[in-house]
Amino acid sequence: MNEKTSSNVMAIRASAALALLLVNGFLLNNFLFPQFIGINDGAREISTYCGVVFFVLLGVAAYRKPSVFVEKIWSTFSFAALGIGIVFLYFGIMARSPLLLAIGSPFGGIGTVWTTILAIITLMRLGVTRCAICIPSAFVLSYAISLLLSVVPLPFVAGLTLYALVIVAAFALVRTYALGTIETIRSVDSPIVLDVTNPSSYLPFSHPVFVSIMLFNAAYGYALNLQTAVETPAQMLLSYLPVTIVFLAVVIGKAKLDADTLFQTSTLLVFAGFLTAPLVLIGSGALGGLQFSSVFLHAGASAFTLLMYFLVAAVGSRNLLGGITTAAFAMGASWCGIGIGALVSQAIGSITAGDVDGILWASALITFGFMFYNFVVLKKFSFESAIQGIVPVAPAAIEPIGDATGDMPSLEDNCRTVAERFGLTNRESEVLELLARGRTSPIIQEKLFLSHNTVKTHVRHIYSKMGIHSQQELIDIVEHAGKA
Repeated sequence: MNEKTSSNVMAIRASAALALLLVNGFLLNNFLFPQFIGINDGAREISTYCGVVFFVLLGVAAYRKPSVFVEKIWSTFSFAALGIGIVFLYFGIMARSPLLLAIGSPFGGIGTVWTTILAIITLMRLGVTRCAICIPSAFVLSYAISLLLSVVPLPFVAGLTLYALVIVAAFALVRTYALGTIETIRSVDSPIVLDVTNPSSYLPFSHPVFVSIMLFNAAYGYALNLQTAVETPAQMLLSYLPVTIVFLAVVIGKAKLDADTLFQTSTLLVFAGFLTAPLVLIGSGALGGLQFSSVFLHAGASAFTLLMYFLVAAVGSRNLLGGITTAAFAMGASWCGIGIGALVSQAIGSITAGDVDGILWASALITFGFMFYNFVVLKKFSFESAIQGIVPVAPAAIEPIGDATGDMPSLEDNCRTVAERFGLTNRESEVLELLARGRTSPIIQEKLFLSHNTVKTHVRHIYSKMGIHSQQELIDIVEHAGKA
């Protein structure tokens, strides 16, 4: 199989895996969670927040100690958790036991997380251009499957079995392609170390991308919790329309998938859902049997979820070494947002005791806050710029230049030339030479007897004077200094 064919196969399998994970979410929200009603209404939140905790643990572990990511161990643990969750959920629902549901819910959430990470890592490997095609294609495929499932009666046992099989199938599709990346991540220094010498190659958890993901999903989770009706096939078709248009424009029309335009579209759709949601409370939110608030909310959420996967894949494709951290933090922010939104909605319902006026005032304030953040706080923020602002990092960037007997004097001469050209101090020149040899922060600290913060300060000054953002750029300048 040649390289092009192999790449196409990987793209197809990544797209299919993502579609299955989206179908898994559909089964969870439209089939499994409704079974909890009247038995243990809090089990859904337990599942969501345990998933959030596991995502965050994955992200922190990948950031601080990536060597712990032995794929077989994590995969075995994840599927063991999935199996335990399925067993407890089955007996909990059959016996209508709140306790068994409470025990099974955390494991069900954990079982999905690892496969999601592997699918996103595979998307990262495809690059931005292919992801712009694969991700919308996955959404359209998931729509077709979800529509089919919505009109076919699904017995409880069959639905629960399908929920598990979908995760297993998605895992089987992408595991092979994610293995190499995970091994590479395990073999290099952790992002917390590389962040000193490559600060523009990673998105911190406080970055507007992650904050936006959490707040957007919180708003969506809040508004959706106000509505109790399950989407009809007709409403589903309408809510799928915006992303289907994106699919046709990008895949058929060869248009560019613009992150900022997609964000604005999803924001306006959710805003429209907020504006029409109060109509549901006063009994006039349906027209011709269609609840348009639900249509707008689901359409906006689908568009934003597409944007989220594209952002994470695009950022990760520029720095695969931070792939697990980026994917875990993004998905954790998404799940956390939905959970927070649902809890806020429930709290407001309890405080207002079902009073329509109180709920309307609360919804108005939350709607205003949502729009204020998106159109004032993020006024000058660009998701496209955030993607392009990630400085690519390759594993080779942390390897020493030359071999053990290589041209040490030549490198020293080049470093001296660079230091003089950019006006570096003597200490900065020493740090420059170690950086040019591919050394990381702990090694520089040890060699020069400096603290972590002092090394970080020197690196920041060096990068500022040289007008660069990463260690690889520094290495390139030093390598070519003798040829200038």
